[in-house]
Amino acid sequence: MTAGTLAQVDAVMVGWGHASENPKLGDMLKAKAAEIGREINFVGPTSDVMRILGDKIGSTLVAQEAGVSCMGWNGDGLPANLDENQKIPEKDFDAACLHSVDEAIAAANRIGYPVMLKASEGGGGKGIRMARDEKALIDAWPQVLNEVTRRPL
Repeated sequence: MTAGTLAQVDAVMVGWGHASENPKLGDMLKAKAAEIGREINFVGPTSDVMRILGDKIGSTLVAQEAGVSCMGWNGDGLPANLDENQKIPEKDFDAACLHSVDEAIAAANRIGYPVMLKASEGGGGKGIRMARDEKALIDAWPQVLNEVTRRPL
């Protein structure tokens, strides 16, 4: 960020990797531009778009709203009702989450086994479990919750 302001660039394109996927970068550029009194453009998706597409649930809601074929999941058919700030309202996001093992069982019975349980937050394979049947799902539920989730599944 400092190198860009020292070089008096008009735009920043971070390429690939962690920074290119971080919505905070666009926010920081906007704040820095306001601080120095000139425009610095971020070449790439806006921070709001990155927030939605970087989220497993949000990106799937947007994909199915756009008519992209998605595999069966507990949020089948739910809309991505973007608000005026291009965000998925919390109530809509929450509707696409599982909140109890009973909801998970009902979704798995509808979709069919095997199923994968995945925390909505977390990465690197943590918080993901396959369940081939209801007993495995019941056993996996607390493991997924205890590993990484900060939100419902």
